[in-house]
Amino acid sequence: MRAWEQSFSEPYEESVLDALRAEGDFSEPFLRALYRRGCRRAEDVYPYLHPEELPLPDPDLLLDMDRAAETILSAIRAKKRICIYGDYDVDGVCATTILYRALTALGADVSYYIPLRAAEGYGMHPDSVRTLAQKGTELLVTVDNGISAHAEIELCRSLGMEVVVTDHHRCHDTLPDAAAVVCATRPGQDPRAASLCGGAVALLLAMRLGCGAERFLAIAALATVADVMPLVGFNRTIVARGVRLFGTEPGLAALLDAAGAGGQPVTETTLAFLIAPRINAAGRMGDARRAVDLLIAADEPARLHFAAELDAANAARKREEQRILTEAERQIDPSAEHRILMLCGEDWNPGVIGIVASRILEQYGCPVLLFTRLGGELVGSGRSIPPVDLFALLSEHAAFFTRFGGHALAAGAAMPPESFDPCRKALMRTLSERFPNGLERAPLLYEDTLALSECTPELCRELSRLAPFGEGNREPVFLLKGTLFDASQMGREGAHLSASLSDGKRKLRLVGFRLGNRFADWQAPKQVEALVTLKTNTFREVESVNAYLSALRCALLDGLWDAADAFLRKPDDATARAVAEHSSKRPDENAMRRIFVRLRPRLRRGIAGDCLTEEELLTLLVLTEAGVAACAGGRFFEQIVTEKKQIANGHLYCALHS
Repeated sequence: MRAWEQSFSEPYEESVLDALRAEGDFSEPFLRALYRRGCRRAEDVYPYLHPEELPLPDPDLLLDMDRAAETILSAIRAKKRICIYGDYDVDGVCATTILYRALTALGADVSYYIPLRAAEGYGMHPDSVRTLAQKGTELLVTVDNGISAHAEIELCRSLGMEVVVTDHHRCHDTLPDAAAVVCATRPGQDPRAASLCGGAVALLLAMRLGCGAERFLAIAALATVADVMPLVGFNRTIVARGVRLFGTEPGLAALLDAAGAGGQPVTETTLAFLIAPRINAAGRMGDARRAVDLLIAADEPARLHFAAELDAANAARKREEQRILTEAERQIDPSAEHRILMLCGEDWNPGVIGIVASRILEQYGCPVLLFTRLGGELVGSGRSIPPVDLFALLSEHAAFFTRFGGHALAAGAAMPPESFDPCRKALMRTLSERFPNGLERAPLLYEDTLALSECTPELCRELSRLAPFGEGNREPVFLLKGTLFDASQMGREGAHLSASLSDGKRKLRLVGFRLGNRFADWQAPKQVEALVTLKTNTFREVESVNAYLSALRCALLDGLWDAADAFLRKPDDATARAVAEHSSKRPDENAMRRIFVRLRPRLRRGIAGDCLTEEELLTLLVLTEAGVAACAGGRFFEQIVTEKKQIANGHLYCALHS
């Protein structure tokens, strides 16, 4: 049961709110949203609400920019053969496209190379470098990679190739020995450049080469959103301007048509959930060069062909993702308390297992490592949550792996098949010792509490002015309270949840994507709390508001959820007293027996803890302490017992009835 927490708790300064009120006819919730986003002076409001009018970053923010441009222009003048060495994710594809089109416009003899995800993985590879040298490449320009490729760049030089590095990943203590190193994270340059993605760095290089920025802004915006860069400062301006120029990119427009969303308004959400997955699917399911081919295609038939290929690849990715997820879940005991899940399949697509790891992590709240057999070894991808630094954990057990890399929340690794079971046991032992009371997940955050009467189409239109939303500028999440009723499933195979929320005077529609499996938990009307984002909906020319669920739970006394979570992790006198102090109910043994009998059919498949009423929650907490029930991944399950259990002597039962 994950804690909820208000992300902004400091008091508002009324004098500041008064100054903001003078800037427009704003609603009070919108004024508070501006305040929370740093608008503390009247002159802050207009720039924040109009990021598209702010200037783009100057290429000179990046060190070595002039040297990189001159090296490339000299190669063009000398008619040297240039190759752009990219990457297979969206950022790499976009950066490759931007620079390829810029150099083509300058008359360069230019090609591009993107490694195959399954065969080569990320970054430069010696064999690929040798192949490019054999093909006559004289200048190699990296995009979205290269800052760590010291040995490969030395190899390039030994083979007679000059190298220009453009990247945004973390710099090491020593820079590679290249003709120019342009990197967003390079020490000693303007810190505002540090959050630029590879596509944005390529954009600035294209600007310095004299190719302008407007023609590439839509592609740079896609790269920025897909690489989950913070949407503040320059990134906010790039995305705000780029989404407005989406229609000038015929390849992206063709892909939007293939996705069935042609003609619809384009926002950062369009880029993140419709376009980016289809670009990514090219590399995950085969060859990322198909995505570059789409974005550089000069004629419409070619664009339609490549767009259809990418859409089909994305559909295949979804099927593969669901297949792997289904097979992986068969290996998991949902009633067990997990510190880490390490699973393996014989034929899982290595380009998809990272997505599946993320989905399993969402459900079980613990680090996940998925491996598949590839070329005689096991290759894997992992995802983690903040209490566990996954890269550090793998480093502690490096002897099991032939190679690994990544960072705190995501990593990749490879190992011999015979190392799998010993490694899994070692990781589980380490985390069990380090977290004896289980892993505590970061709380779900919301900004503000709203009355249903404040959830109006006018407020939705105001909130949309805070866009573009993403990392560093999250879409506002609000806490709503009321009675939940009319729950139903919708979508293909009932995958999504629909319900109504009422405060007795006003009714609001709730929509929960991928929450259809929670339908049984919410059939009966209940007092609930909901974390939502708000959007307008128009049906038959009538405008209304839909509230899209981030989370939903029964409305209990303040602090009870947190106290219950603490008790589950460490059931003792202190945590039991905390639960009792935050409870208004005192069910006795008979009442608990009746509740258990009523819940038992659902307990066999698991009941989400956040859908329980206060008496139900207290009963299952008592039964969990007694060993009759168990809680894992936020769900309660029945435990098979062979002897009679006494519940009246437990810490919690005694605290409730003392």
